Amino acid sequence: MSDAPKGAGRAGPDLRKRFYKGADITPVEGGWSVVLDARPLRTPAKAPLVVPRQSLARLIADEWAGQGERIDPETMPATRLANVVVDRVVPHQALIAAELAGYIGTDLVCYRAETPTGLAAVQCEHWDPMIDWARRRFDIHLVTTTGLLAVDQPPETVERLTRAIEAVDPWQLAVLHGAVTTAGSVIIGLALFEGAIDAETAWAASQADEHYQISRWGEDAEQTERMAFLKRDLADLARIRDAINAG
Repeated sequence: MSDAPKGAGRAGPDLRKRFYKGADITPVEGGWSVVLDARPLRTPAKAPLVVPRQSLARLIADEWAGQGERIDPETMPATRLANVVVDRVVPHQALIAAELAGYIGTDLVCYRAETPTGLAAVQCEHWDPMIDWARRRFDIHLVTTTGLLAVDQPPETVERLTRAIEAVDPWQLAVLHGAVTTAGSVIIGLALFEGAIDAETAWAASQADEHYQISRWGEDAEQTERMAFLKRDLADLARIRDAINAG
């Protein structure tokens, strides 16, 4: 999931015209398929779009059924994620897991402000519960700093968090990847992915610095739009997570 505003500058006529009447799901070998007027969906790479859970297939079908005269991919987060999983995550799962593990050393919640004290307090309010959860969940210690230089996390912390990332299946990995990159934090991403926090809490934690600055100086339209899209992305990921885990 990108942190850039979705659909910015997209004109209605540029969107593909709807070419089907209805969308439904059907069981197939290996899971479930979404069909448009009885024709199964394929990914952009022309692979069959087969998902492992009926609930996820229904979520995708509902996105297609809910389109108007033109198809707007930016309103179809479950479809986009499924395409990414089939075309990119499945063949490159180890590389994507390694990419996520690389975020451990620069995790947002570990880099704190010393001043102003108001900002430091806001960071503690939102980030200390994330660190406490990770400590209990993975039996790890996270080093925090108020300095400008990167800090090394203990090897056992990196190892245990890396194992947690590597343990998920491709569908879960796609959700986790979206959560981590949108929030800018492995810890916040894992907490959302595991259902320890909801999307609202994840968004508030990921935007702690921004909320403090807004409280001091106000916000502009561009910042408001960007934060709204980040909030939507995390909410979409939580819905997709639930569909994947529902069975």
